[in-house]
Amino acid sequence: MPRRGLVGSLVVVALVALVLPAAPSYADGKRGPHIDARSPGKPAAAAAQTKTIIVTFDSGKSNPRRAARSAVARAAAGVAGAAITKVEPITDDTVAVTLDTPLGAAQQARLTDQVEDMAGVASAEASMVFHPTATNDTYYSYLWNLKSGSANGVDAEGAWPTSDGSGAIVGVVDTGITAHPDLTGSDSSIVGGNVVAGYDFISDTSLSGDEDGRDPDPTDPGDYCTEDGTASSWHGTHVAGTIAAIRDNSRGVVGVAPGAKVQPLRALGNCGGATEDLVAAMRWGAGLEVSGTTPDATPVDVLNLSLGGRSATCPASIQDAIDDVVAAGVTVVVAAGNADEELAGWAPANCAKVIRVTASTYEGARAGYSNYGTTAFPATIAAPGGSADSGSDPTDWIASTWNDGTTTAGNPDYAWMAGTSMATPHVSAVVAMLKALDPTLTTAQLTALMTDTATPLSTSCTATKCGAGIVDAAAAVQAEAAALQPGVTISGAVRVGGQLTASVTPASAAATATYQWLRDGAEVGRATDSTYTPAAEELGTTISVRAVLTVDAIPTTVEATAGTVAPGTFSYSVRPYATGTFRVGRTVRANTGTWSPEPATYSYRWFRGSKAIKHATKATYRLRKADRHKKVRVRVTVSLDAYTTTAKKSVAKKVR
Repeated sequence: MPRRGLVGSLVVVALVALVLPAAPSYADGKRGPHIDARSPGKPAAAAAQTKTIIVTFDSGKSNPRRAARSAVARAAAGVAGAAITKVEPITDDTVAVTLDTPLGAAQQARLTDQVEDMAGVASAEASMVFHPTATNDTYYSYLWNLKSGSANGVDAEGAWPTSDGSGAIVGVVDTGITAHPDLTGSDSSIVGGNVVAGYDFISDTSLSGDEDGRDPDPTDPGDYCTEDGTASSWHGTHVAGTIAAIRDNSRGVVGVAPGAKVQPLRALGNCGGATEDLVAAMRWGAGLEVSGTTPDATPVDVLNLSLGGRSATCPASIQDAIDDVVAAGVTVVVAAGNADEELAGWAPANCAKVIRVTASTYEGARAGYSNYGTTAFPATIAAPGGSADSGSDPTDWIASTWNDGTTTAGNPDYAWMAGTSMATPHVSAVVAMLKALDPTLTTAQLTALMTDTATPLSTSCTATKCGAGIVDAAAAVQAEAAALQPGVTISGAVRVGGQLTASVTPASAAATATYQWLRDGAEVGRATDSTYTPAAEELGTTISVRAVLTVDAIPTTVEATAGTVAPGTFSYSVRPYATGTFRVGRTVRANTGTWSPEPATYSYRWFRGSKAIKHATKATYRLRKADRHKKVRVRVTVSLDAYTTTAKKSVAKKVR
């Protein structure tokens, strides 16, 4: 039965079932498969290919390069028809030989066997790719979506040494959360570990499932829908785990940003959620006032909206809420939706000031179910959502925290799910990593960081349709970390008399800064201000500055070079002019005007119209018959050592 206030309905956009139609619906409502601990798991990538063979000889060679080239060339010609592109000795008995064609596992075995059969060869082996062992979480082998070894994941593992999201909070506007030891460290509490206290904003008791209205308990009692018979999704628990499941606790999975915290903001209940509840959840999570509630003690840095509903336009109340939370410094990340349609027809994906996320597959292509952008409403970026084509392997989906209850909560568990709801928390987590590095980053800056460093999709898809590519956590985090490295820049014209100004970068990098200006690498006495003006005697020298930046009592010395000092330039406040009566037979006089700096010498040239008057090169000029009815003016040229000689003409006057 329709309920007043529902946005068509504002239901979860991501649940794609184990048995899938060709184009999954946006709100299938069926559960994903749980993870079987006995299953061997899926490797991070397909069987590795290589172009490089490592050859080791029984003893050192006088020319190991030639010996290795000869051995591999003979074998490669018969196995793969490959040619050698590089031979690189490692020692006098070990050489790396690179081919122009990648070899599969079977080809590698045949080639290395043949090389090893040759006289003098101790071993031949294919070069391997190694990755850091990042966590001891039980199901880590399933997490292709965040491992460094997965070409189409987000490489969260590569970002962790720089930022794991510590200090940032992600608000999960969703179905609430169930107690899970991989989130809260407990199977009986929904607060603790990587979860901070949230709120239940469902005001309609027929939707709430817990038979009460708004309260500080965002526990997910199950969002099963009796109208269509769908079971509970435990969607909020799955999304929360993708963002911040606990790392290195010898259990389950790990989140993209395992140092971040999540805040459950419950707005989706039985069969969906209402606009007014979504608006309240967003505003409260951002630290804004919501009637009838106490203020959020831990306002979020980013809001994750893995939800949506059909709507030709963004509802005004939702856009107003987005405007307000963005103005408060909170970034809003939304799912594109799962109908394989233009996201323009789905809210809040069609709202302004949000980051729109499409879903990519294990293979790195746009997921067939994912909504897509248009010129009016372009997608922002893609992230792993799972390969949810009919008959696909569930291990191509996204594994995360879950609950095994069918309608009401049962036991903490893990499951695969697929959809743009699974893609969105990857991006929210990367935003948290970036915000942990610099809390002042705006949505525009965060978007630029992620889109500029994204990994291209494996199949052709425009940036408008799919976004800039698959979000790359490591690349984005490293780009921001590099930008945050303390440094010093110099602004101003590098010339005699020009003022140079040294500035700390970024502006927040130093609690204190001291400066020393250098000329050709030598300190300039007493030049310790943030500004410096090169003198005439410094023409042609190189000016630089050394700054000592002290942050948390730790000094860092950085330098920057301004460049070679060029000649100075004159400016004038009063242009040259001529005085006297402009009548034939009268003498007129040139006034030099007012210049800065004051010139050392002045010279003059009088003009009749545009032509110079012969021999008229003094400060005074006696007007002649030839000047009658003509316009006469004077040009004043100024000079000073180490300055560019400059000339300026007076206003022309007509001679009577």
